Amino acid sequence: YLTFDELDLIEKIEKNKLTESYENAKDWLIISCYTGQRVSDFLRFTKEMIRVENEKHLLEFTQKKTNKIMTIPLHKKVLEILENRNGEFPYSISDQKYNDYIKKVCEIAKIEKLVLGSKKVEIKKDSGVYRKKTDTYKKYELVSSHIGRRSFATNFYGKIPTTYLIYMTGHATETMFLTYIGKSNKDIAMELTNYF
Repeated sequence: YLTFDELDLIEKIEKNKLTESYENAKDWLIISCYTGQRVSDFLRFTKEMIRVENEKHLLEFTQKKTNKIMTIPLHKKVLEILENRNGEFPYSISDQKYNDYIKKVCEIAKIEKLVLGSKKVEIKKDSGVYRKKTDTYKKYELVSSHIGRRSFATNFYGKIPTTYLIYMTGHATETMFLTYIGKSNKDIAMELTNYF
């Protein structure tokens, strides 16, 4: 996942360092990290899905995977992007292009912390045959469309009540949500000690 500090680095990339495509993908990445939605949903967001109630911006859409009708609040970071784009969301792109572009955006932002992860690696140069290899990589190499959803869940865990996070991410149970963000029973017990 991307930490708030890493998201700040991404946001602060100078415009002249990004092509229009990378700028577009960067904005989608930030939107995904502050909405917690699946790539199949957030890449379909349009301004027509927004309504304002009591001066609060709400986004209404139907989740593609679950067919569940969602109403979620828009974080100020998302509203800033919309404001910079004359009220419009970034233009839609394919999942594959999005994955390619956000890797490059994170590389430009120098998201280079070494992390354990898996990625497809060509087994022999120019063979066209790839295998999944677990190793230590620079974080930008492992970035994919799912990072926004995981970043949202992980970054806001403990800051926003878990019930609300589960609502936003659409997990069926709290157990599934906690497994998703990698919280073990020991982690939860240690966090509980803060209340004693």
